[in-house]
Order: sequence, then C-alpha cells, then structure tokens
Amino acid sequence: MKKILINFFVVLSFTAFSQEKAVWDFPVKPGMKEWATFTTGAQMVEACQIPLDVLNTVSTKELTTICLHYPLNLNYMAYNNIRTGVNFVIRQFNGWQELSRREDGVRELIKVYADLPVLSQTQKDENSIDYRILFRQLFLELLLADDIFLQRMNHDELEELRKIAVNKYVDKLQHIDVYHLSDIKNTMLLIAVIMDKQDKIEKIAEEQDVITAFIQNFNRVDADVLTEMSKLIKE
Repeated sequence: MKKILINFFVVLSFTAFSQEKAVWDFPVKPGMKEWATFTTGAQMVEACQIPLDVLNTVSTKELTTICLHYPLNLNYMAYNNIRTGVNFVIRQFNGWQELSRREDGVRELIKVYADLPVLSQTQKDENSIDYRILFRQLFLELLLADDIFLQRMNHDELEELRKIAVNKYVDKLQHIDVYHLSDIKNTMLLIAVIMDKQDKIEKIAEEQDVITAFIQNFNRVDADVLTEMSKLIKE
C-alpha cells in the first residue's frame, strides 16, 4: 500500500510540474523503465539528487526551475500533516536545500508564486495548464510557509509576500467553485506565518492568540479559529 501511495504522488507531481523546460533534467523519472524498477521511496530520492557539478554552477533562477521539476514534490500529500510532509520533501532533496541557502533563493520563489494567476475556472484534465497552476500554487504556499525558507526573508520580502498572498486569498474567495476550503487554508497559512514572523508588538494579544492557534492547529483547525483568522487578513 505504501509503495502504491508513493507511486501515485510521484506520477501526480511529475504531471503537475514537468511541462517547462529546465536547463538540466532528471536522468531517471516517472515513465522510464529504470524508474519502474524502484521498490522504495529511498531509491527514488537517491536517483533524483542533482549532481554537484550542476548544483554548484547553475544560476538561482535555473535551480528554481529544476526544483519545481523535482518528481517527488507532491509526496507531501501522502502525510497526515502536510506541513511535515513539505518539510521532509525540502530536506530530502539537495536542490531545495541548495536553493534555501542561496541569498536570492527565496526571491526567485516569491517571483514564481506572484506570477501564478488565481484561476476563475479549471479543467480536470491532468495535462492542462490550469491543473499545473493549481497544484504549483498550493505547493509553493506550503513551501514558502516552511521555516527553512521563511527565515531567509527580510522585512521587505515578508511584507511583499504577505500582500501577494492576501490578494490571492481575496481572489480565491471569489472562485470557491475552483478552490476548496483546504486550498484557501494554504493561503491563509502563508499569511498567518508571515504575520506571526512580523513585529508582534504591533498586534494585540487577542490577535496573536488567533494567529498562533491557527498555525498550531492548521491540519485540524477549529471553525471559530478559522473564522477569526479570516477577519485578520486584510490589505
């Protein structure tokens, strides 16, 4: 059963993220005969590591594109706690690790996230552009909300990203036929962790309590906390 889940999310990730051309491509990936011989997730992870000569020479923009092609990106969905899952995905891939260490790494991720449109409608075809945009947007929100990347942002980047996320949140609420509550919660999480990171002195105690409760209970957040958090999200 575990192998079936791993393979499902690998195929889903590869479909959702693999359409743009990268400067370097993974030599073994879903659909190849070599990939079909893997029996464990560890073998897949090992096969997807970027060679050091590539890792140390590609530009940050190129590295970001490579990372977004990583065949195991959506494996986080196999975890009960998706934030734990995203953190594990980051830590197991040397591409994400390298990007998190680069001074301009988080800047490139913010650019990619900012450029992704909020969809007014979507196709259910896994090969459609809409399908790829939707999954990439959800993944990037969780990625940018992870401490590994969050701690790399300066004051201006945090505020810029907060405004971008708030705009996307507002737009998503206008298209609830496309974005489910779980999708909107991802955007709320990104906003919440940024607000938590920003100067706590500027927030009253009750507001900070709501933000903390939302972050800590993100996977099973109480309806009242969800409502109160939505009230704190503003331009």
